[in-house]
Amino acid sequence: MSELVMRSDHRTEVTEAGRTVVRRDERGLVSAEWVLGIVAAAALAGVLLSIVTSGPVEESLVKVVLDMIDRLTGLLKQN
Repeated sequence: MSELVMRSDHRTEVTEAGRTVVRRDERGLVSAEWVLGIVAAAALAGVLLSIVTSGPVEESLVKVVLDMIDRLTGLLKQN
């Protein structure tokens, strides 16, 4: 039978074979992973926003959108 000793940051477990296994408490890791993911997503969004709003890229996107609107209105006029 194993014996479990709890401590603040880790737990020590003595197995039936007499080995001592130390396991760290992982509470809070999920929250930290979420924070890192959110910060990375916000940074990526900022980079993409700065790229999309730059002069040449913005002009190209506007041209693509206007071309698509022109094609759609052309299809509607044919019907």
